Amino acid sequence: MSVLGVTKSFGSCEWVGVGVSEREISLLCQKYRMSDFLARLLLARGVGEKEVPSFLAPTLRENLPDPCFLKDMEKGAARVAQAVLKKESVGIIGDYDVDGATSTSVVKLFLEQVGCSVKTFIPEREDGYGPNEREMKRFFEDGIRLVLTVDCGMTAFEPIQAAYDMGMEVVVIDHHEPELSLPKAYAVINPKRLDEPVDNPCRHMAAVGVCFLFVVELNRLLRQGGFYEEAGRKEPDLKQWLDLVALGTVCDVVKLTGVNRLYVKAGLKQIRQGQNIGIRKLLEFAHLQEELSTYHLGYILGPLLNAGGRVGEASAAMRLLSSRSEQEAEILTQQLADHNAERKKIEADVLAEALKQVEETLTPQSRFLFAAGENWHQGVIGIIAGRLKERYHLPVFVLSIERDEVKGSSRSIPGVDLGETVMAALDRKVLTRGGGHPMAAGFSLTKEQIEPFKAFLEQYLSRFSLDEKARELKIDAVLDVRGATLNLVDELSCLEPFGEGNPEPRFALKDVWVSQVVPLKNGHLKCTLCGKGGGYLNAIAFRSEGTPLGKALAACKSDHLIHVAGVLKENVWQGCRSAQFIIQDAAEAVTGDSF
Repeated sequence: MSVLGVTKSFGSCEWVGVGVSEREISLLCQKYRMSDFLARLLLARGVGEKEVPSFLAPTLRENLPDPCFLKDMEKGAARVAQAVLKKESVGIIGDYDVDGATSTSVVKLFLEQVGCSVKTFIPEREDGYGPNEREMKRFFEDGIRLVLTVDCGMTAFEPIQAAYDMGMEVVVIDHHEPELSLPKAYAVINPKRLDEPVDNPCRHMAAVGVCFLFVVELNRLLRQGGFYEEAGRKEPDLKQWLDLVALGTVCDVVKLTGVNRLYVKAGLKQIRQGQNIGIRKLLEFAHLQEELSTYHLGYILGPLLNAGGRVGEASAAMRLLSSRSEQEAEILTQQLADHNAERKKIEADVLAEALKQVEETLTPQSRFLFAAGENWHQGVIGIIAGRLKERYHLPVFVLSIERDEVKGSSRSIPGVDLGETVMAALDRKVLTRGGGHPMAAGFSLTKEQIEPFKAFLEQYLSRFSLDEKARELKIDAVLDVRGATLNLVDELSCLEPFGEGNPEPRFALKDVWVSQVVPLKNGHLKCTLCGKGGGYLNAIAFRSEGTPLGKALAACKSDHLIHVAGVLKENVWQGCRSAQFIIQDAAEAVTGDSF
């Protein structure tokens, strides 16, 4: 059913409502004494009568799965526990994104707190993703015989084989899509292992979530073995690292349902306590005044932390998040801020070139977008792929062509699995390396493989359906401007944290006109939405200048009504709270069906 009769918006979407049972709405209202509005939103997210308490107030004690549910968990944790008891030095290799930085930090901080000597390695992008033989040899020469790979390692067959040949043991803790065989590691802990149940409760965890479970099991083994009592040590409070778990989970854009929702809800609470020096310094730098949410983790802290791995020093984020020094944390925060400013400039230049390529090749029959450039900075091609995906709503592949190698990054839309696509491309020998998730993947290839890879994509992506449902924009409720209030924002807060799998409620504001359209930096448009029947609301449309949406907002006057779709948020300015609408789409005001 089209909402407000919108079958093709300025963003080429059909607005559709989410059908829920009126009987179930009434049941939830009576049983839990909630509003009709809140009950409707819960049911639209698949939260039934029995799930309401655990959804609104999840607890670690009742909902955290047994870590040993995962294969090799007990074996890997037991080996690390042995290293703690024998005072062995341990090496940790992580990824250069936020999930990798938080994963490395969680394991490192725990091991150091129990007295273990730890050495870490975060590869630079030019080193390639994950462990390499050179670093394994360096660890060996430093006397390390046990290495943990976190947020990487599933496809690192040669480096892990090299470590094995040197007499080292490797424990892999990862969440990326596996190949048919496993690397020759002592233990491989991954909820996506092909021999794990497809419906296991950890399947959609970020790597940092799996690392937290690993720490839970390792702590249990140490406690049961009498380590803390014999060593005269206080057992660590594991909840202190949930801030890192929340940060990595949100920034890796995994589903915020089940255990992930629990991680983030508890982690946001932990962040507010300000115990992690690095996170606190980032918040101070960003001058955040409003209540912290997943938006701030994903769109403010995330880019700052990722900047080091993109254009600066890859280990900076991990060192900041695991720092115990106020001075060191301040220096690292400023370094990341400088790198982020550099990243924005580089990104703008590459995006302009990529847009030109896409516009020259785009046709109504295009099933994916492909852009490649000589020496495009590898650190921004993932962001460029994301920008193009948002603009054109198609799977996107962006390549940086270097002298001796081509690096690529891709972003997808619902229904097109990039992890599967890249693994299939590896099997067809049109890539040299690669891996990822359904919605994002990275890969490497040679210059000679570029055209065969494009041909492979033309053939392989045809198996995925790009039907009209991919262009549907789900609308939770229709409001007029006067109904979009701070009281409504406060009522919605119990549904947080929002993210993949638990989307922020999206509203359609009917019959509005637009005034005071002001361009901001980075192509954002700020404006005021005025209701046909009265009332007004401050609004912003991100990266919309020059797009069909941006042009429509700029042209809309009091004699030309439109409907707008988006989310309602709290805005804090100079200590004053107000409601603000984040515009995601708009359409001509045509009378039609509502809810």
